[in-house]
Amino acid sequence: MNTLSESSTQDHNRKTTIILIITGLIAIALAFIVGTTDNPPGILLLLFGLFTLVFAFLRTTGKTQKLGSALRLLYWAPRTLGIVFAALISLFALDVFNEAGGFWATSLALFMHLIPTFVLIGILVLSWRREWIAGILFTALGLLYVVFAWNRFPLSTCLLIAGPLVLTGLLFFLNWRYRKEIRAGSHT
Repeated sequence: MNTLSESSTQDHNRKTTIILIITGLIAIALAFIVGTTDNPPGILLLLFGLFTLVFAFLRTTGKTQKLGSALRLLYWAPRTLGIVFAALISLFALDVFNEAGGFWATSLALFMHLIPTFVLIGILVLSWRREWIAGILFTALGLLYVVFAWNRFPLSTCLLIAGPLVLTGLLFFLNWRYRKEIRAGSHT
């Protein structure tokens, strides 16, 4: 009897993963059709597509296989969003290749543009199992961006950068709040 239920659960998980992958690919294709250059809907579509693909991959790995769907989503969503946002922010560093400069000047400019990505990756690594740290740091980064970018950029730009950071922080706080249920479910 257990093998039948385990088999149907595996089939369900496989179907869900395939649906997530297809949804992510469609969103990414739509993002490139709509355009991502100075286009918030295109950038959001790209962010959603990347999030969906990374989430489809991560949900099939690790100790969270025995968790229910909601707890698994709560565990992986902030981590996935953090990874995808770091990748999205690193795309902004590619504009250094449009500048005319030598190898060392371009390398230095690329390194400088990637510092925010390194900070985000460092926060993720530091707080992968300490969700409250990520909750504080991601939320603080989002709010700090709004404070420093106020009156310098349009509100949509502030929300496009700060929104995912604050959302990631809030999801990490929720993850920390339900950590006992998540960790108990992953060890059974």
